[in-house]
Amino acid sequence: MTQGMGVSTSDPSAVPPLVESRGGTGRERAASGPPASGTPEPRDRAGGGRYERVNWWDLSGAVNDTTKLLVCGGIAGAFSKSCTAPLARLTILNQLQGTNAVPGWEASAARTSIVSSLRRIVATEGVTALWKGNGVTIIHRLPYSAVNFYAYEQIMNVLDDAMSTLKMDANGDPTNTAMTVGFAQRLIAGGSAGCIACTLTYPLDLIRTRLAAQTTVKHYNGIVDAFMKILRDEGARGLYRGLKPTLIGVGPNLALNFAAYETLRNHLQALDHGLHPMVVHMASGSAAAVVSATATFPIDLVRRRMQMRDATKGDSFSSVFKRVLAKEGITGLYRGILPEFAKVAPGVAITYTSYAFLKRLAGVDTGRL
Repeated sequence: MTQGMGVSTSDPSAVPPLVESRGGTGRERAASGPPASGTPEPRDRAGGGRYERVNWWDLSGAVNDTTKLLVCGGIAGAFSKSCTAPLARLTILNQLQGTNAVPGWEASAARTSIVSSLRRIVATEGVTALWKGNGVTIIHRLPYSAVNFYAYEQIMNVLDDAMSTLKMDANGDPTNTAMTVGFAQRLIAGGSAGCIACTLTYPLDLIRTRLAAQTTVKHYNGIVDAFMKILRDEGARGLYRGLKPTLIGVGPNLALNFAAYETLRNHLQALDHGLHPMVVHMASGSAAAVVSATATFPIDLVRRRMQMRDATKGDSFSSVFKRVLAKEGITGLYRGILPEFAKVAPGVAITYTSYAFLKRLAGVDTGRL
């Protein structure tokens, strides 16, 4: 089966060498591919001028498929987040309008255009402020995205096996009418994977929100300082403030995201349109992002408010939700949705496209994503 970029990842020759050979003998050996044993010969460390092709993904089989998938997912997520970090910060600032959590960021700022708001951040805080909190975002996104993608693929494998056994013949073998992958299966796998990844990495997400919400008044000086102060002032439970509404939002968001993406991608791939596979990944990812963001944005807004202690002690998700609705109306639940669209559409597209490319480069073909 071909994967993502239209190249069979099960064929090692389809993956370009990551280190180009030099010298007559080395060039000939690079052109002829790796040794029959599949283990690349060591380089000449004595400086004799002979360089062998080195595939860093497959050094003596030291890197297994599980590690490759985790690395691919982590890098894809971190790269995407870095590309869209300015819009992510703008979304957070707009979501926190109506609270006292962002001094100096007046309510009128939420009604200005995206470009004007970004210019305002640059004028008041400098260009680097557009990526404020991105360091912790990358630290969070590497394990989060790695676990998220890997868990999705593994849960899909489990569901595949379970579905195939629902219809058996007299000998206990799956029949030709055995149930296959469906939209509901992708929803279950996507939601479950998102909740697992979110729970494991939640403290980093909370710290990212606190750092991104700082404007001219600073409470935290970096990731470690924020971690220690939250732990000191709010206790260990403070690192998980807002986890419940986060899981309520992440579950359906990623369920819709994964299901919509894979369904749309498979549909587009089945059409005889002549589009490059990368275009298919980008289009499917953008559409899936808009669908999932629209459905779950109010939940995400309430989550951000709770992370910033907009809720009083003992205040529940429903209480904060009702308060926002009463004070700001239905539009208040979608405050910051435009920069969110501008962020997630390219961000999700970049994530899926990067993941497919990296899996092809790593020689891992799972037949999904």
